[in-house]
Amino acid sequence: MNKVKNLPNLAKKIKRIIGKMVRENNKLLKKSMSEDYDMRKDPNLYAVKFGNRLLFITKGAHEDFVNLLENVEIVFNAENIEYDIDQISSKLEKFVDNIVSNNEPYNLDMINSFIDSIKKPNYKIYFFRLFDFAYKGKISLGQNIIIISGQELLKEIPEAEDLNRKAEENPKYEKLIQPEDILLGVSVIDSGKSDKSYYRALASANYINNIINFLNGFNHKPSRVLELSQHIIQEDGLYQFTNKSGHFSTKQTPGILEYGWSTSTGINPDNRKKANMNFDKRWLPIISLIVEDSNKLTPLQKQCARAIDWIGDGIVNSNQTKQFLQIMISLETIVEQDPDKLKDKLEKDKLWKEGLSVSIEDQLVSIINLTCYQGVKPQQLKKSDAAIKRAYGLRSRITHDGEKFPQVDATEMLNTWYGLIYTIITDVMFTSRWNNVYDLWKAANLNIKNNKKN
Repeated sequence: MNKVKNLPNLAKKIKRIIGKMVRENNKLLKKSMSEDYDMRKDPNLYAVKFGNRLLFITKGAHEDFVNLLENVEIVFNAENIEYDIDQISSKLEKFVDNIVSNNEPYNLDMINSFIDSIKKPNYKIYFFRLFDFAYKGKISLGQNIIIISGQELLKEIPEAEDLNRKAEENPKYEKLIQPEDILLGVSVIDSGKSDKSYYRALASANYINNIINFLNGFNHKPSRVLELSQHIIQEDGLYQFTNKSGHFSTKQTPGILEYGWSTSTGINPDNRKKANMNFDKRWLPIISLIVEDSNKLTPLQKQCARAIDWIGDGIVNSNQTKQFLQIMISLETIVEQDPDKLKDKLEKDKLWKEGLSVSIEDQLVSIINLTCYQGVKPQQLKKSDAAIKRAYGLRSRITHDGEKFPQVDATEMLNTWYGLIYTIITDVMFTSRWNNVYDLWKAANLNIKNNKKN
């Protein structure tokens, strides 16, 4: 409660800045009328565009505005408000400039109302194509993610009222979306700077695609996120084709596809089935949690989310050595603890006893046995335990000595390890039996169930 009380009072700070700018602006106007003075040549002033006019502010007022933005970040972070500081800056500039330029009346109630309005950010949806992905229809994965077929999207576009499609002027736009296309729409806060918003959406799209590939596994063609040279956005319910001046299209080489789509990875002409949505439906709400609301995940679930990203990215990569390494990295992401720190914590909690091993290899073995081989007797797991340790040793030799990943049975080995880590991640994400990796280790080695205090 004290933390909230001690937060900066944004309304009072905005009011002071407006008052300062009004007073300074009046002085500048008087000065320009009474003396041979040109505000445009004054090195102590900033010129700010406001509509068709220039508004001149002192460097001191500009510094106050920068400090105000820092205070906004403090308040919004404390109140867990999602925002983009560029969008906030743009809205604040317009609000303040309008009052100062037009000599508008203002008070704290009016300013507080404005602050409430900027706590609700403006969003923009960017659409990308999912290549090598099989789907029909439309599905929403949380508030900010949509997967939709080209056929369904084409049905929706003509219904938007002021659509800037210009199909008659440029037939290329008419072919930009085909009925057989699958599109991934990602909603992000519009920063007002198109590049920033676009790349934020692209990063989220790749993250979502990595999750989809993880859920489909190595027996499917990996789906890929493709950018549009003329990308599609949706804002305020209206679809638009945004014509970028070559900025995005010039970086999308090689592998040009028809109708303006492009990819930097090429096409893998294997015969595996395309990735799809035919995975365990319990994952659907978890996908949106991972991408949109990860603060609701436990520490161990967050580690699993990072592991999913590693594996999904590895599946897209056709290099089996890298795929194996990324599976091992993801496994370590979930289960690995520094052996010395783990021992110190066990001693502090009076849980250490002779015979316990905290080596990385034994951490992997014990946790895999707990999550993947429940009910199997220890003597029956000797062969499996040895295989786990060999794989970890192979990972070290590949990383440190440059050893080649064995081509014989490589695919089988990848599928085996993928199956193990999928089982671990599913258990953690679905059941929340363990809050953190320390709880998981205790359950695997000391038969201690989850204790939320640890």
